[in-house]
Amino acid sequence: MGAGVPRGEHEAAQAGLRAEVAALAQRLGELTRRHEKTCEEVFRVQRQALFMKSERQAVEERLGAAQKQLAEARDEARRLRELHGHAEDSARLVRDRDRKITELSKEVFRLKEALNALPESRGPPQSPPDTAALQARIRALEEKLVETETRHSKVVTLYRSHLLYAVQ
Repeated sequence: MGAGVPRGEHEAAQAGLRAEVAALAQRLGELTRRHEKTCEEVFRVQRQALFMKSERQAVEERLGAAQKQLAEARDEARRLRELHGHAEDSARLVRDRDRKITELSKEVFRLKEALNALPESRGPPQSPPDTAALQARIRALEEKLVETETRHSKVVTLYRSHLLYAVQ
């Protein structure tokens, strides 16, 4: 044994190094466990973030669908309001036509009564000028009555189709 380190010192240094190695191994084990926990936590947070992202996308899709339905409902409501306005206009036209038809019918009736009240002439079958004018007026009014009833019928048909469309 030459100029070496005394045995006691060597064993003490070796024991010190073993203790340091054991302490470092323990510290390494602790750091490894903490690293694993951190990795698990990171993985859990990533999973949660991914889940939240997919949840957010689903919510955004539902929101988009709801906004689309709202826009469609507003369009439908506007269209129905327009149809309702058309139906009210048609109803007003029908009432106006009914009133005109009633007035024309009364006038035709009065003119026929007036014509029937005129004394018949015993002479040649020539009508007095007033009678001819009255008959022409009656014919014109009867034609106007037929025309008005035809228009009235068309308006009623249009009104019914608007109502049927609005109901659908």
